Amino acid sequence: MEDKMIMIGVGARPEGEPMFEDLGMAEEADAEMFEAMAPRGNFTSRGLDPLVRSTNKLLPLFDQTGDYPSVEDTEVLPTDFVRILAMFQAAVEDAISEDVLREEMRIDLDGVIDDTGLMTIAGKLDMLSKDREFKKFLKEPMEEQAMEEEGEMEEEAMTDDEMDSLMMERM
Repeated sequence: MEDKMIMIGVGARPEGEPMFEDLGMAEEADAEMFEAMAPRGNFTSRGLDPLVRSTNKLLPLFDQTGDYPSVEDTEVLPTDFVRILAMFQAAVEDAISEDVLREEMRIDLDGVIDDTGLMTIAGKLDMLSKDREFKKFLKEPMEEQAMEEEGEMEEEAMTDDEMDSLMMERM
């Protein structure tokens, strides 16, 4: 009798399966979104190098290694780099909405067209990497924040009995 080895892929689906196609389309749409977000302009090492250094200082606060490689002179920032900047941008927006950071710390990729814009973002990232309140904010578990918001929503939600009595009042 011949022994056969059977390998089972956990979490993977063979090509042609509906979920695989959906996942591929979602990844494509995601990549297109970040490509569209990517700043376009004349970017040189004068602006790119400080931005990469600042990014590498901030990445450990997001539980990632601070080893993003240098970026060559370009007219469009690489998609994977834009993903990182978008992650920083979202965290800053959350921190601003929670009154942890001031409005001036907002990261706006839309207005970046040259090295000056890159250096402005690099300066903000440097400040964020040293900001104690921002570090504390990032360490707070997201579940805790989500639970607080969910709790507020539950308080506002009506029970079935309350809904029935409201409907009867309106009739």
